[in-house]
Amino acid sequence: MQQVTFKKAQRDLQSLLNDAGAEDFPRVKALYLKDVQVVDSAGESVDPDAIDVMIALPVAAEVVEGEAGVTPKAEYVEDEEEEEEEENGKSVSPSVIASIVRKELSKAPNQKAQSLVKVKDTGMGHKTSSVRHLKSDEAAYRFGRWCFAAYGHAKSAMWCRDNGIHLKAHTEGVNTAGGYLVPDEFSSTLINLREEYGVARRNAHIEPMSSDVKRIPRRSAGLTAYWTGEATAITESTSTFDQVNLVAKKLAVITTISNELNEDSLINLGDFVASEIAYQFSYKEDLAAFIGDGSSTYGGITGIQTNLGSAGQTDAAGDQPTDITIANVMAAMALLPDYADNPQTKWYMNRQTWASAFQRIAYSAGGNTPTDHSEAMPQRLFGYPVVFTNVMEKADTDWVDGEVIAFFGDLTQVCYFGDRRQTSIQFSDSALNAFEQDELVIRGTERVDIVTTNLGDSSNAGAMVGLLSPA
Repeated sequence: MQQVTFKKAQRDLQSLLNDAGAEDFPRVKALYLKDVQVVDSAGESVDPDAIDVMIALPVAAEVVEGEAGVTPKAEYVEDEEEEEEEENGKSVSPSVIASIVRKELSKAPNQKAQSLVKVKDTGMGHKTSSVRHLKSDEAAYRFGRWCFAAYGHAKSAMWCRDNGIHLKAHTEGVNTAGGYLVPDEFSSTLINLREEYGVARRNAHIEPMSSDVKRIPRRSAGLTAYWTGEATAITESTSTFDQVNLVAKKLAVITTISNELNEDSLINLGDFVASEIAYQFSYKEDLAAFIGDGSSTYGGITGIQTNLGSAGQTDAAGDQPTDITIANVMAAMALLPDYADNPQTKWYMNRQTWASAFQRIAYSAGGNTPTDHSEAMPQRLFGYPVVFTNVMEKADTDWVDGEVIAFFGDLTQVCYFGDRRQTSIQFSDSALNAFEQDELVIRGTERVDIVTTNLGDSSNAGAMVGLLSPA
């Protein structure tokens, strides 16, 4: 059996298609592959069924007259002489190709050359549902192809190589050593989805981390000015600084999908994987940022609720949504220092809390009607944007005693979000009983840290204050 390179096989198949036509091409292609072994640039054998090529008939055909009649004369896109030199003698003899074609064409009438025929992978397949999270079918398909390639699908790996998508292992070697880093074009998509789902990542101070530990200087006290008499020494003062320490922690998520989904549609596979991983990451990030208590449940992260100084807290009139009054809201707003009242200042609460308590207050305020507020997107309360986060306590019947009902302030000043590494993804068909259940397990990991600070103490309120259910 003769070895031919991938490039040579692609050119030979092009020639066979031109001579045989689209209808007979599968037959002559099978005969051709029977006598050759396709290898890549490193000399490794390539599964012929994994070759994802696009073969086109001549773009234009020039008709010339000869003794035998009218014959189509093809103009090929590739320069065959140049390609022949690159193959260094590994090509299949043209006579072999010609004999195969003659033998097959003798069984059927000659066919005229067509203007353009493409034989390629079956496009993007069909969709089981519309794309809901990624920007387009093409983006979802490309991400689905990359997922299949990372899983070990040879044809998808070659497709990714041919379409500029690189498989970059998280650690040296193979998928089992830690998964594959999501390529830049998909990493930015996942970040955008996390920002769409995640309140903390969207509103906090993001700090890129080039190492596992990063220290950020923070001014803890400034200079002091003194009234000074004539010919009197000026009292010296100094600024003092401390540090915010970010230590990267690994956040992981595991989900399963049915093999029917990944076989039926790469578009829906890509859309599902991207959205599921992004949502779970953002949900855990928000939990840690807002209500983390420093335990392992929250990755050792202490959130805003736990660190909130008592000077920045005020109680509502009662523990039920109807107990909150406009006076309670104004009292919370009054606690916020002037330096934290800026264009980044927002309300943070559960959507149900907004609907059952704060929206009621806004609608009942003198001169206001629901129509006055219907065009405000996002919703606003006394001129400040309202951001919904479902990790905070919701108003069903009553709130837990001492629970924060709503935060008010500038999240960029109190929440430092360290982003250490882009997402990596690993696939398995055996974990979590996936083999028995005919499923595919997908694991995503990222490395982040969240530090909440500048939240005041018992004497001074910080850059975020809270309205609490009375204890």
